[in-house]
Amino acid sequence: MRELFPVLSECVYLNTAYTGPLSLPLLEHQKEADEHYFKLGDQFKKTIEKSNFKNAKQQLADFVGATEENTLITSNFSFAFQSFLFHLTKESHFLLLEEEYPSLTDIVTDHGFNSTKIPVTEKIEEQVWEALCQNTYQVFALSAVQYTTGLMFDFGWLKKIKQAFPEVIILVDGTQFIGAENFNFSSSPVDALFGSTYKWIMAGYGTGYAIFKDDLLDRLDLSHQRIDAIYGRGQVAIKAVGGLCTALKLIKDKDFSFQLSKKHQLNRFLKAELTKRNLLEDWVLKRKNHASIYNLKISEYVYKGLLEQNIRCVWRGKGVRISVHFYNNVEDIKQFLLTLDLLLESEHCVN
Repeated sequence: MRELFPVLSECVYLNTAYTGPLSLPLLEHQKEADEHYFKLGDQFKKTIEKSNFKNAKQQLADFVGATEENTLITSNFSFAFQSFLFHLTKESHFLLLEEEYPSLTDIVTDHGFNSTKIPVTEKIEEQVWEALCQNTYQVFALSAVQYTTGLMFDFGWLKKIKQAFPEVIILVDGTQFIGAENFNFSSSPVDALFGSTYKWIMAGYGTGYAIFKDDLLDRLDLSHQRIDAIYGRGQVAIKAVGGLCTALKLIKDKDFSFQLSKKHQLNRFLKAELTKRNLLEDWVLKRKNHASIYNLKISEYVYKGLLEQNIRCVWRGKGVRISVHFYNNVEDIKQFLLTLDLLLESEHCVN
């Protein structure tokens, strides 16, 4: 797997939550697509657009356990999410989480919806439950995995919430989730799933998705033809759609479930080492499950030192965010920890 991502030999890549690296198969696809466009001109669009979209819809639907007819390929999460919100009544009251992905919350605000935000703690699922019991909400919108902290919402609780409040529409941003964990949309309590594919699916820039349950479309009186027309507006890059097909094929060919088991093992090792160093918030330690995304309590001095030592990470919120995927290995983590320990010791001596 690692040999398919040349950037991994140049650095310690702990930044998938920011952007997934470019694979050799995807690079080859992009070169071939550009060459075909160069030679064919308008015939390039005519000959491959329909096949690329159909292939991408089919592969993505299979990957997440959805139906092909309810799976739409878009340019990114923001377009996918915003296009859907136009079809909700303006009286809809949204329940949101604090420190949520800005594109999600800002779009809700820009559409003029009333919304209430609740703080994120180790008992976020119970807080959502209490909020729904105390007030009337039409929509609960959330990221399955919070982009800053790596908090992963418990889908067992989400199912319980849907059973108790069936009229509440559950909208999920899967950008930091799909490709990072196993998921079956059809058996989930999620009414609609939206996302971009350049992070954990590693499909490069330019594609996203919107996936719906039939019950939701029926409730909003949206036919399949209508939803196709909504998401058929504008132009999605044909080459990018082909890139999504390439990325999904790579994941499938490499046995996604097997790769995830390796990632989970690596994630447990990383979390244990970060815990030893007291670099995680207390609420993270109290939760049973956490995504392979962590926000570390370290200074800008240490952050700059990590970048100088070619540890790929990013400043998010009040700390440094790192993330591991299945192409990472134990050596990556050990090299990161060694560099981190030296920087922390150096900072201590300076102060």
